[in-house]
Amino acid sequence: MANAITVTPSRAARAMERPARNLRAVLAANAATSALAGVAGLVAAGWWADELGLPSVAVVRIVSAALVVFAVDVALVARRATGRLRPAALAISLVDLAWVVGTVAVLATVDLTTTGRLVAIVMGLGVLDFAALQLWFRSRLA
Repeated sequence: MANAITVTPSRAARAMERPARNLRAVLAANAATSALAGVAGLVAAGWWADELGLPSVAVVRIVSAALVVFAVDVALVARRATGRLRPAALAISLVDLAWVVGTVAVLATVDLTTTGRLVAIVMGLGVLDFAALQLWFRSRLA
């Protein structure tokens, strides 16, 4: 019987896989929630515009469609090889941070309903959490 050679990942390779796995999980959650919000907005744009106090159904449709496109992109990034994950995760995190800045601007300038303000705050905080987690796990990649 020939001697079998067992190849095990190095300690460094195993250490790099955990942040990559965690980053992919956060990206997948980001994609799923973005898709859910986008589809909900597209299906019931008129209702959301009324509930949130937005002056235009078109705004809800545009933002919702953009969320669906963003979700697809994020889902594709989550499947990238670890070596290509780092720059894409940075780009997604920057888009998420831009969403948070936009949320603050909307809260400061648009006369939303109470429900609209609450939804904007909750979504903004959720997106901020995604950005922070993505940047954290990205920084742990080699």
